[in-house]
Amino acid sequence: MQKCIFQITSLLFVLSVSILAGKKHPADAEWMKLDDGISIPVPPAEHPRLYLRSGDLDDLKSRIGNPVLKPTWNNLQKLGQMNAHYGMAVDALHYLLSGDRKIGRQAVKAALDTLPVAQWRERGDVSRDIGRVMWAAAVVYDWCYDLLTEEEKEELVVQFIRLAEMFEIGYPIRRPGSLTGHIGEWMIMRDMLSAGVAIYDEYPEMYYEAAGKFFRDMLPARDWLYPGGAYHQGIAYADTRFGSEMYPLWIFDRMGFGNVYHPSQQFVPYHWIYMRRPDGKMMTSGDDFIWTPKLSSLLCASYYRDGYILADYLKDEWPFEILKHATHPLDQMFVLLWRDPELEPWDLSELPLTRFMGFPNGWMVARTGWDQQSVIAEMKVNEYNFLNHQHQDAGAFQIYYKGPLAIDNGLYSGTGGGYLGPHNVNYYKRTIAHNSLLIFDPSEKFITRGFRNVKKVNDGGQRLPNLWVSAGMLDDLLAADYKTGEVLGHWFGPDIKHPDFSYLKGDITGAYSRKVKEVKRSFIFINLGLPQLPAALIVFDRVVSADPAFRKYWLLHSMEEPVINGNITKIILSQRGWSGKLANFTLLPEDGNYEIEKIGGPDERFAYFGHNFASEVRAGRNPEDYEAGDWRIQLSPVRESTTDLFLNAMLITDRDFGNLPKVEKLENGSLIGVKVQDRVAFFNRSGSKIDRPVSFILDGEGVFKILVTDLADGVWQVRHEGRVFAPALTVTAEAGVLFFEGPEGKYRLLR
Repeated sequence: MQKCIFQITSLLFVLSVSILAGKKHPADAEWMKLDDGISIPVPPAEHPRLYLRSGDLDDLKSRIGNPVLKPTWNNLQKLGQMNAHYGMAVDALHYLLSGDRKIGRQAVKAALDTLPVAQWRERGDVSRDIGRVMWAAAVVYDWCYDLLTEEEKEELVVQFIRLAEMFEIGYPIRRPGSLTGHIGEWMIMRDMLSAGVAIYDEYPEMYYEAAGKFFRDMLPARDWLYPGGAYHQGIAYADTRFGSEMYPLWIFDRMGFGNVYHPSQQFVPYHWIYMRRPDGKMMTSGDDFIWTPKLSSLLCASYYRDGYILADYLKDEWPFEILKHATHPLDQMFVLLWRDPELEPWDLSELPLTRFMGFPNGWMVARTGWDQQSVIAEMKVNEYNFLNHQHQDAGAFQIYYKGPLAIDNGLYSGTGGGYLGPHNVNYYKRTIAHNSLLIFDPSEKFITRGFRNVKKVNDGGQRLPNLWVSAGMLDDLLAADYKTGEVLGHWFGPDIKHPDFSYLKGDITGAYSRKVKEVKRSFIFINLGLPQLPAALIVFDRVVSADPAFRKYWLLHSMEEPVINGNITKIILSQRGWSGKLANFTLLPEDGNYEIEKIGGPDERFAYFGHNFASEVRAGRNPEDYEAGDWRIQLSPVRESTTDLFLNAMLITDRDFGNLPKVEKLENGSLIGVKVQDRVAFFNRSGSKIDRPVSFILDGEGVFKILVTDLADGVWQVRHEGRVFAPALTVTAEAGVLFFEGPEGKYRLLR
């Protein structure tokens, strides 16, 4: 019954989350105001209080013998023998469990010996290493508090301040920001906050600094983001950034202050659930690399008791033999402290097959199932672009079926450089590397203040918001030009759990410079339900350029070489055990007014408009861990025109599926549509909402499932062959679509 209630609640959240819920704190929790009026919790006057309280100790003792957590406990014992950094935290844990003063003093000595001599070479992410030593010493200070002399407390406080001063944000915090960048990672939300809680009695200033920054800047920004149900920094970096946000959740809750976040935080990892492929890997999103263990998912699942998130986490749980060589093996401490060992994974097949991730994202992921035969399609609007690890990919799509069919292209960190390298700056992050649209103004300059040391080349793609400098604060984001799109319609159904159609439309004009007057893209994912023809994706574009001479390009990237025959482009997978096929039918531009150019191969796969930003997988890494892509097609109208329409229908099939079904273009007045099998979908040519009667004719046998998009909200009537067929069907403003089933014949829709 409880799970049923959860599923209903989750489904309602999927459909609509728009009002920020008020936070409730325990009645006995004490809060205080800082000088600037920000309220922060007051740490309780007792020890331990960092990560757990004295009332949690019995539970902790039971955890080390729990079958779920015992392997983690055993792993921590091995880690404790590796170095003083690991050892002091593990010894402090032993002291909590046993009360053995000898072990406790051993932890204290290790902290006193380690911190004064801790040094690191300068590099961009060195703060991550500094912070791990900092929180490890903080648990020693808090958990072994009764063993510390006043002189030892004073020495450790001095060292905490020294370590904090070494952070790239400084101490007191000098660098502004909260939304992106390293400041949105562990430095404040775990490391400085943990030390501040531990030493609060002797030196409250560090806690004021960290907690003040969190409640002043970071929390409001996250509460603004979370109802969108996804994370803007891409799949891999979302684990780091969202994972950092788990620490204040647990730290303040364990001190007695409840959940300080908006409750929609729970649903952010659902983005990862829907993006996970049948082979266990994730579809690419943002700056990507080999996937790492998702502690963020485990902590989120445990806090909110969400078995769906746990089920996805368990698909990626790594054994200790691998984890000990990863960046943060000591994070297993938090698994032992906070994992809910009683939580069972839930069956992911119970979830709806489509998920919409709303403002400020405007993304949709549609699937045909949760098994090895599943098709997955990602569709993006990008209502805001936060930069940093987010790409200029408004309007992009990806498709996976028995292998990656339509992909994001490029390498995050290869021989062409890393984050600041020319490949990342001029290819990987840019629109050219995505299945989106280019409008090429030969005189356009991509001038930036970000990535200053790399010359920016004109890829014909989307602009670089705010001169490619990330917004530090939420107010900065809302005040500057980071808004790049608007969702104009979204819907999936008619069965919410197993939809036949999944629809997303966006106005992405704002993603481009003044070279365009209008860019609108509509997606319709069709779940066909056939064994060898499981799905189709229809993409309809209306592009109005500022100058008819600006050439427009529709992009489709692939791992393997496309085969072009007239208006049909096939991508047939044969590598790495893949066996999927994509057949793209170009229906607009019309015959005689388009060119399909194939670009790629070993030497040209990252080339465009006379430039080539080559990059390869670095030596020592397995190339098959990466899917950089080798090819793309560029579909472009031949005749110059201010306004161009693109209509492409992609059938997703098995490699050996021979006779492709007919894909028919339907046109009647303002309506332009596609018929595939028994499915029919219509768009408005002008891209605007239709508020007047429209008509169309269908030929063929059987009953068709019909979706008409771009309709004004209100009650519509459907007439078939002059008679009332459906007297009153409601079109919502949010969706703008009408769905019904009917036979061949002439239809008229009236509002």
